[in-house]
Amino acid sequence: MSDGTSEGVSLYGALNLVRAVIASRRGDGPTAWQAMGKAERAAAVLGADRNDFNTEFGPTNVALHAVAVAVELGESGEALRRAAAVNGDSLSPERRARFLIDVARAYGQRRDTAAAVASLKAAYELTPEQVSYHPLVRELVRDLVRRARRRPNRELLRLAQSIGVV
Repeated sequence: MSDGTSEGVSLYGALNLVRAVIASRRGDGPTAWQAMGKAERAAAVLGADRNDFNTEFGPTNVALHAVAVAVELGESGEALRRAAAVNGDSLSPERRARFLIDVARAYGQRRDTAAAVASLKAAYELTPEQVSYHPLVRELVRDLVRRARRRPNRELLRLAQSIGVV
């Protein structure tokens, strides 16, 4: 990796991000975090965010994926700790919205409805279609509404209606 091209390093890093997400969705934490470590090293070699082959690979995207991996593994505290250090303003709206969805899921795991709704609303402002039709968002909103039982908060109900969950 150290003597490869920037484009090659970006692809190597991006592939490790994919590997980390797949492993985390299978519940394989050791493999997921090992792949994240490789992606972090690749991002350090690059030293900056790039968009080779439309990968948006670099330190910022690696940080966003670490949040996603932690959420998938049910490590909400780790996800929120990592999310607090992320500034994804340089990334595409779709990637930033996906990050906010992951943050909302972490808050949902912690049963913090207000914070989850705030994160989902911010994501919705960036990419309403992505948020409205994302199966994980729809599942999260349904769960938040069910948890609220008789009195869901108004912001949650507005969000649920806008994405067609209620």
